Amino acid sequence: FTFNYFAALIVIIGFLSLPAAAQVPPADNFGQAMSWYVKAAEAGDAKAQYLLARMLDTGARGAPDLAGAAKWYRAAALQGHSEAGFRMGEIYYRGIGVARDYTEAAAWYQRAARAGSGPAQFNLALMVERGQGVERDAKLAADWYLRAANAGVVPAQLNLALMYAAGNGVTLNPVQAMMWLRITEHMGAAPLTNVK
Repeated sequence: FTFNYFAALIVIIGFLSLPAAAQVPPADNFGQAMSWYVKAAEAGDAKAQYLLARMLDTGARGAPDLAGAAKWYRAAALQGHSEAGFRMGEIYYRGIGVARDYTEAAAWYQRAARAGSGPAQFNLALMVERGQGVERDAKLAADWYLRAANAGVVPAQLNLALMYAAGNGVTLNPVQAMMWLRITEHMGAAPLTNVK
C-alpha cells in the first residue's frame, strides 16, 4: 500500500464522521423561499411561477393547494415553460383538481412538447397513437416518439422500436427496430437476451 492510499482512506473516514451539513428543517426555509417566489411570480417570472406552483402542488408549507398550483403552472406554461406545460397536461389527463379532459391534456402536452419537453413529447405520442383527445394518427405518433426517443425517454425508444418492427406509422424496418431496442437496453431497460 502506498502513502496516497492511506491518506485517501483517512480523508474518507474523516468525512464520514462529520455531521451532515444544512440540518435546518425544510419548513424554516420554505416560507422565506415562498415569499420570494410569490413576488417574482407576480412580477411575471416564469421560472418563479413554476417553482411556486411546485411548492403549492407538493404541499411544501402544509396541505397541497391544487387550485393555486394550477394557476401558477398555467401562467408559467403560457410563457413557454415546458415543465409547467407538462404538469398542466398531467393535471388534465389525470383529472387532478379539475375534470378529466383528454383534449385539454393533449393541448398542454403539445405546448410543452413543442417547447422541448421529452416527457411531454412521449405523453403526446401515446395520446396520438391511442386517439385520446386527438385524432388517432400512427405516423404523427411515431414522429413524437422519435423526438422523445432522441431526448432520451426510454419508453419512447421502446415504442418506436415496436413501431419499426410492425411497420406501424413508419416503414417496416427491422434494423431500426433493433437499433432502438439496443439503445433502450443501453439506457437501462431490461437486457434483450432473446433478441438477435
